[in-house]
Amino acid sequence: MRLFDSHSHIQEKPFAGDIGDVLARATRAGVEGIAVCGFDAESNQAAIALAATSPILVPTVGFHPHDAGEVTSAMLAELESLARLPEVVAVGEIGLDFYRDLSPREDQRHALDEQLAIAVRVAKPVCVHSRAAEEEIYPHLAAYASSSPLPGAGRPVGVMHCFGGTLEQAQRYAGLGFLVSIPCTITYPNNAEARRIAAGLPLSALVVETDSPYLPPQELRGRRNEPANVRSAVAGIATARGMTAEAVADATTANACRLFGVRVPEEAASL
Repeated sequence: MRLFDSHSHIQEKPFAGDIGDVLARATRAGVEGIAVCGFDAESNQAAIALAATSPILVPTVGFHPHDAGEVTSAMLAELESLARLPEVVAVGEIGLDFYRDLSPREDQRHALDEQLAIAVRVAKPVCVHSRAAEEEIYPHLAAYASSSPLPGAGRPVGVMHCFGGTLEQAQRYAGLGFLVSIPCTITYPNNAEARRIAAGLPLSALVVETDSPYLPPQELRGRRNEPANVRSAVAGIATARGMTAEAVADATTANACRLFGVRVPEEAASL
């Protein structure tokens, strides 16, 4: 089984003492790619530094909506410089979070639009955080998708990370050229909508993630999540769709490789 964890934060402190073991377990589980996602100036640099230590890691850089009120023009200029690095595969984690509202909403919108513009200029996809803002963020992403050069190259314009909206909303984003990421929380008994999304979208529109160290699968709730557990997200999709886990793993890995512009494993390339 070939797996790709499309969103993690394994550059962070919960992994400082055993990152080598974490990566070894991921490799044994069949994980061939892990996106290490930045969300502020420090974590962006840490993502790039960690990704340089292993061929299965790819970094992304961005400013999370929680910190939007602190983002300056100088910080955005530095972000664009990082986003232009060949090893950086996407701009993100960016978006809107109207659930916690830790930054003023207008600041969130401004930071989002500035970072979407950077993604267009550097011709890279975006990793989008949207919480309690699935309708509000749509026009921002629609405008971005219409400007992105990526569809002309046959690539997705981005990914809706840990998508928490409805199937109907997910279909609208897929129509813009976004992939929809299914986390390990698909295993939670009360998360019927995630299973509905997993069954209702085309397999070509899906990727999987752990959001490590957050959002562990049902059987590990209360513990640190890690990339090896991405198998749980794959298994949840497989059950929802009535498919084998191997088929889901191969397809979502191919989709993630297409998203990030990295090598597609041999078996996945034939899908």
